[in-house]
Amino acid sequence: MPEHVVIIAVSFIIGAVLGWFTSLAIKATARVLGCLVVILFVLIQFFGYHEILHWNWAALLELMRPWASIVTSRLAPNFNAFTYNLPLSGGFLIGLLVGMRR
Repeated sequence: MPEHVVIIAVSFIIGAVLGWFTSLAIKATARVLGCLVVILFVLIQFFGYHEILHWNWAALLELMRPWASIVTSRLAPNFNAFTYNLPLSGGFLIGLLVGMRR
């Protein structure tokens, strides 16, 4: 077997294993975060019903506009990082998807 094929295969396998372990961690974390989001939503609804909280959506949108441009300008130069070491990333994605389905 050519050496570069072995390197690509090993990178793919390592990526798949790492992706599978990551999916396990994501699922455990997502359960906890899901419970916290539900509790937060119920509290916001409760405070809104009793008129303790009031949301001004127009002001919130205007407040977030500068942040959106900052985030997009900071992320644009990093898009090449998503295609770096593609066999490892491909294996990671497949392992992640397999782990999430189980």
